[in-house]
Amino acid sequence: MRRAVDLVVFDCDGVLLDSMQAKVEAFRAWIPEAHLDQAEAFMHVVMHSFGKSRTWQVQNFYRNLLKADVDQVFLDAEVARFTDICEPMCESAGWRVGSKQFVQACIDAGVMRYVLSGVPQEPLEAMLRSNGGAGLFDVIIGSPPAKPESMERILKETGVSAERTVFVGDANADQVAALHVGAHFVYFPSLAARPEAPVQTEVENLLQLLPDG
Repeated sequence: MRRAVDLVVFDCDGVLLDSMQAKVEAFRAWIPEAHLDQAEAFMHVVMHSFGKSRTWQVQNFYRNLLKADVDQVFLDAEVARFTDICEPMCESAGWRVGSKQFVQACIDAGVMRYVLSGVPQEPLEAMLRSNGGAGLFDVIIGSPPAKPESMERILKETGVSAERTVFVGDANADQVAALHVGAHFVYFPSLAARPEAPVQTEVENLLQLLPDG
C-alpha cells in the first residue's frame, strides 16, 4: 500500500462484495404495497444513507416518512421481512474486482483486517461465508452499534493509532466513521451516493492502493 498502515477496516456491501444492486432491489421490494406512493422518497433516502443499518432505514420509513406511531415489535418484524428478502439476493453477489486480491495482499503484508458493516451480525457473516470470505478477516463486526462507535472499539481493542488505520468505504456513513476517529478514508465508489465531505483518496479498484497498483 502507498502509506504505512497496520489496520484496514472494510465496509462490506459495495466494497468487498458486489452486492449493492441486490441491496437496492431488496429495499424496493420491501416497500409495503399500501405505501408505494412513498417509494421515490424512500429510495432517495436509501441511496444517500447506505452504511446505516437496515433497522435505521425501516424506522426512518415508518416514523419519519409516514409519521406513523408504530411499536418496536412491529419494526423488528419489518426488519426481519427485509432480511428475508435481502439475504437470498446477496448470497451469490461475488467480490468486487480486485477486492479479494487486495485482502490477500493485506494478509501477506501482516496488516490486520476488520470488516465493519451496517448489516446485522449473523446475515453479515453468512454473506461473507457464502462468498468464501469468512476466514480472510481478523474480526467481522455488524450492527448495532453505529459505525462511529464501532470504530472507537476497533482502535481500542487493536491498539492501532488512527494515523495507521485506513477505512475503505463507499458511502457517507463510512467516511463519517473514519473521520470520527481520525482514520484515513479511502473512497471506493459504488451505487451509493458520494460522501458529503471532500475525499482525499479515491480508487476504482482496491489494487490501486498497492505500491505497484
